Amino acid sequence: MTKVIALLKAKPGLSRAAFIAYYETRHAPLILSLLPGIADYRRNYVDRSGAFESAVATIDFDSVTEMRFADRAAYDLFLARAAEPAIAHAIAQDEENVFDRAATRMFVVDETPSSVGAPTLLAELVAERAIRDGLARFARVLDTKDWAALADVFAHDLTFDYGLGEQAGIAALTANMRRFLDVCGSTQHLIGSIVVTIDPGAVTATSRAYVQARHQRRDDPLGPVFDSNGEYVDRWEHRPEGWRIVRRDALWQTQSGEAGVIYPPA
Repeated sequence: MTKVIALLKAKPGLSRAAFIAYYETRHAPLILSLLPGIADYRRNYVDRSGAFESAVATIDFDSVTEMRFADRAAYDLFLARAAEPAIAHAIAQDEENVFDRAATRMFVVDETPSSVGAPTLLAELVAERAIRDGLARFARVLDTKDWAALADVFAHDLTFDYGLGEQAGIAALTANMRRFLDVCGSTQHLIGSIVVTIDPGAVTATSRAYVQARHQRRDDPLGPVFDSNGEYVDRWEHRPEGWRIVRRDALWQTQSGEAGVIYPPA
């Protein structure tokens, strides 16, 4: 993980309440909509009533903002995107409403994990539960053909390979699913033998899960079936909306039955 800290000062004349309200309801959502790869985004607002200050070391900022990225490459992508003229202009224009921009400082830090094990273990258990629930949710989304609900499991900017080559985006994933599942009748996707590895910080993770998928021919409940067996290898990030798959590789091992069940007629 790569962690970045920004020390941000409120615009002169802006009250603490107004500063927090604008940052939370306007600026933070704008940043998340424009810039990719932020795995964790936290705003820590200074409470001066409990602060320790001296004439030498004054507190000249109002928020300690933390951002975590999966790795340095993700952070570099974030910086490149932020430097694009249209994006930079939109961010700067909004910052004028809330920050004293001349006082902004941002830097990368090396974070030392807490030596206290219980909170870390709890965070990992909560993350693993959410990921397992996400995989179960995915299976039911497919079997009910509730395509809009794919966004409850996958990030909109995901990349994936279902054995048909590299693709990207939730729209492409939806089209890939519908290409086969809109053709067939009832399906049942069984996902098991799940192994989840939570990364330090509990904001990114990898899961591996076996999948068995049975597809029935449309309007023929006693007719032929087509079975696919393989493994999903997923990369997860904890986004503001929850845990989402940002990368999927479907590794198919065996396929059997009547392929015409899921392939449209020529």
